[in-house]
Formats: sequence, structure tokens, C-alpha cells
Amino acid sequence: MSFSQFKKLTLALAAGVVGLTALFASAEEYPSRPVTIVVPYGAGGTTDISARKLAAMAEPLIGQPIVVENRPGGSGTNAMRSVAAAKPDGYTLIATTSSPLFVTPALRPVGYDPVKDFVPILNYSGPFHGVLVKADSPYQNINELIEGAKSGSTLTYGTAGAMGGAHLAFTSVSRETGADLQHVPFDGGAAATAAVLGGHVNISLVPAYRDLVQDSQLRLLAVLDGTRDPDFPDVPTLKESGYDVEFPSVVGVVAPAGTDPAIVSKLEQVFTQVAASDEYKAFMAKLNQPVRIMTGEELGETIARNLETYRALAKEMGQSK
Repeated sequence: MSFSQFKKLTLALAAGVVGLTALFASAEEYPSRPVTIVVPYGAGGTTDISARKLAAMAEPLIGQPIVVENRPGGSGTNAMRSVAAAKPDGYTLIATTSSPLFVTPALRPVGYDPVKDFVPILNYSGPFHGVLVKADSPYQNINELIEGAKSGSTLTYGTAGAMGGAHLAFTSVSRETGADLQHVPFDGGAAATAAVLGGHVNISLVPAYRDLVQDSQLRLLAVLDGTRDPDFPDVPTLKESGYDVEFPSVVGVVAPAGTDPAIVSKLEQVFTQVAASDEYKAFMAKLNQPVRIMTGEELGETIARNLETYRALAKEMGQSK
């Protein structure tokens, strides 16, 4: 190796060391100013309230204010698009949910790639969605309900809206079994719950059912998620009941792709410490919301897996664009 080549190699190695030193110094100094967590929905909903509590409890741990900013619109996709385009410096994050992460992107172009344009930090919640009937319904479990819908009885089911995760999941069950299940979309889960209580639909696929089930107003036949609801450990999931579909509900924090891994790790540790605390769990229990912690890696795998699943469902239903 000539002296000139040696000099160039030495300078390149030195530049790399300086770059790494600057990277780690940046992570150690982070954050040096307020952090913004965007919520892609309006103020006052459970995603907003849970994110604000998470932010408030995390502030003393990171030593800077955490500002929560509501940017509703486009079923959450407007805010996701704006955060994807933000500078990946750890100062703009988004607390987001299943819909803009893998349901809506499976149905239509949204202007961002949920997998490539974001780096997951952690999942901290995600309401269980139940298959519910009135307490005086003749159906005691999900298999009896499906058999009833296959034997000539047309059963109606209400959800919080057309082409949401619950609708896609139950459409898959209907197609898989040949059961006559007719969808009735409502403007939100509360309206779908009121409809089943009032006898306007036979079934509702909604979250926030715990109190109504415990008060014997509704009967929980199954949960749409991949795991059982800890409040009702004897009630199986759809998959456990023999139907090859699930609707995992996630509520997590992600950052723009390219964010320094050391910053992502720091945020994951801080938010996990908060979400795992007794104070946060008690707060979420009052909201009738579970604490469901996944690492950033686990959340990323969940997003990628379900984006693929729901794209296949949407294509099967002729709804993908």
C-alpha cells in the first residue's frame, strides 16, 4: 500500500470514528427540547387520553416537555403521512392504531408505507374486540351462532364502520363457513353496541364491552384478537374456535424511518417503564382499556404481518385499489 493510499484509509477511518462519536453524543444529549407526539384523531377519545397520560408520565423521565398534538382526518392517515415526512430526529412521534397502520393502507393508497416509512417504538394498548349478542340470545358460543347463520337464519352484525378491521374479519368468517352474516355499519362502536342492545342487529363486533358483559346485558361469544381477553379468560378467540382470522388491535408509538436507533431505544425504555407502571395500568383500567405492551420489534412484526393479511382479505373482497 502506498503512502497516499494509507493516508486516504486513515482519513476515512478517522471520519467514521468522528461520525460515530457524533451519533452517540446526539443520542446521549437527546432530548434537548420538547418532543411532540401526534395523535391522528380528535381530542377526548381513548387514543388521545391514553397518549396524554403516557406523555405526562414520561416527561420527568426524559427531562423535557412532551406535547400532544391532535391532527384528525382521513381515518388517521393524514397525520401518518405528515409524520412520515417529518425530520427523523426523535422530536416528532405519532401515537397510532390499527386502522392507519394496516387496515386502511390495505384498502387504498394512503401516501405512506406503514412498514418502510416508520420505525416502531412500542405498543402500549389495544382494546379487545368482542363478538357480542344480547344476554337473552339463544346462541351460547360462536360455533352455535355460525351454525345458526348456516341453517337458514340471516344474522345481522354491527360494527363501527364499513371496511374496518372487524368488518373484514367477520366477512372472512362468512366466506369461510358459508354463514349468512349481513353487515350493518354504524358511526362508531357506541352506536353498534346500542343497536345490539336494542335488538336492531343480532350481533355487534365492538370494544369496550366489559361492563355490559359483567352486568349480564351482553354475552361475549368470542374475541377477534389473537389472544384471549384477560377479563374473560374462558372466552376463546375466533382462531381457537376454528376460524382462520383475527383482528389484532394495536395502539403504539412510531417515529419516522431513519430515526437514530439509540434514540428509539431510549424512548422505548422510557415509554415501557411508564406503561408497565401500576399508575398507568390503573389509569387505563378506568378508561376500560387494557395495557398491552409489545417491544418495537414485536410491533413492527405485527404491522407487517397484518398488513399482508388485510391486503389479501381486501383483494378477496374486491376492495383493494
